[in-house]
Amino acid sequence: MSRGRAAAWLLGAALAGGALAAGLLCTRRAVPPTVGADSPALSALLVALGGARGVIAEILWWRIGDLQRQGRFAELVPLTDLLVTLDPSSPDAWAYNAWNLAYNVSVAHSDPAERWRWVRRGLDLLARGLRADPTSEVILRQMGWVWEDKIGGANDAAAPYYRTQARALPPPEDAGAFAARLGGGVDWGAPRVRALYWYDRARHPRDTLRATVALLRAEAPERLPARLPYFLSAARAAWPELAPSQTEQIRAFVQGLAEGRPGDAALRAFLQETAP
Repeated sequence: MSRGRAAAWLLGAALAGGALAAGLLCTRRAVPPTVGADSPALSALLVALGGARGVIAEILWWRIGDLQRQGRFAELVPLTDLLVTLDPSSPDAWAYNAWNLAYNVSVAHSDPAERWRWVRRGLDLLARGLRADPTSEVILRQMGWVWEDKIGGANDAAAPYYRTQARALPPPEDAGAFAARLGGGVDWGAPRVRALYWYDRARHPRDTLRATVALLRAEAPERLPARLPYFLSAARAAWPELAPSQTEQIRAFVQGLAEGRPGDAALRAFLQETAP
């Protein structure tokens, strides 16, 4: 293909994609999420667009921010769908847009139920991203952070409402296998459990250790013996990545556990292994 014909093709593709984007950008009503992102016609067009996708994505990023500033939140949904459809292999696009919905858009509403609706949209978007890339550390960690900080934290006044609603959500498909590794007796309605599950899937040692300590501190003492093998394994995995202040904190935590269980050989062994 000659340089002139290639340039003409790229311009035509960009104009076609621009017309598609413009139709969505200018709409003043919410388009159902299934219209566009899952459309065979759109899929074929996206293949044809090739390098012009980046141009359209830039337009969409700008428009999403503009709609958010105007408070036209319902119109973010189809545009966000189109944006991640343009490049489903970009974990940052999935993670950022989900964070934006769960954090920035949700707090623009005062009604807890409406806030929860946007937090759920963020979770659903991350779930879609994981269907596109099941092993993405970026998406998995973002999922864990939404559960740990947004739903399980204290920074959002509506968090108690989120936690009530979250109890109705089904557990993950591999819930049984993870519960067995954790020592059984798992409450999937607890955000700290959900957060730990996603960090574990991300294979991120520091996040996993932090979430495990949070779980141990919140659970009843009788659950401790069953959780110790998982905790000690998480601590050993994260140890090389921890700062000195963090290793001191973990040793102090283990020391406290050991004082309550003076006959526990596993705790004593860990303290000996990690002695400065």
